[in-house]
Amino acid sequence: MMSRIKRSWVKVVELVRRAVPLALSPENDSRKEELKKLQEKKEEIDKLAHKQVRRILWSGLGFFMCQVGLFFRLTFWEFSWDVMEPIAFFTTASGLLVGYAYFLITSRDPTYEDFMERLYLSRHRKLCAKNSFDMEKYLELQKHCKCPLEGHYPHGPKFHDL
Repeated sequence: MMSRIKRSWVKVVELVRRAVPLALSPENDSRKEELKKLQEKKEEIDKLAHKQVRRILWSGLGFFMCQVGLFFRLTFWEFSWDVMEPIAFFTTASGLLVGYAYFLITSRDPTYEDFMERLYLSRHRKLCAKNSFDMEKYLELQKHCKCPLEGHYPHGPKFHDL
């Protein structure tokens, strides 16, 4: 009788251990260390992706500044407005067509925020693949480390949203 009670008790303890999230488990749990390492690696990837996006966006600004400067130079020194007006018109119309094509392909407005977000996610995915970062494993560990008493993720929502 005693061994049957003991076996039942062991089963109950095992079920509770599985149900208790990692946040309430012992401090020296290997999954917590693994999550910490993955978080550090993810933060590096996030920073690098953000840096690459900013570099691309600044390059775009440089391109448009060069284009305006070139048009200014061609309009007032090399040619006249009569020659440059159709070129400026078709350049502007081409930009509108590119924006409309972006809308048709992505079904999203061609806004700066949307473009930046899509560019960031693209860079982030490529960097995760390049650095062999397992996002699914990271999210699973993060789910286990969720603290149910606080009702949120202990490391902030930015790690969970991606």
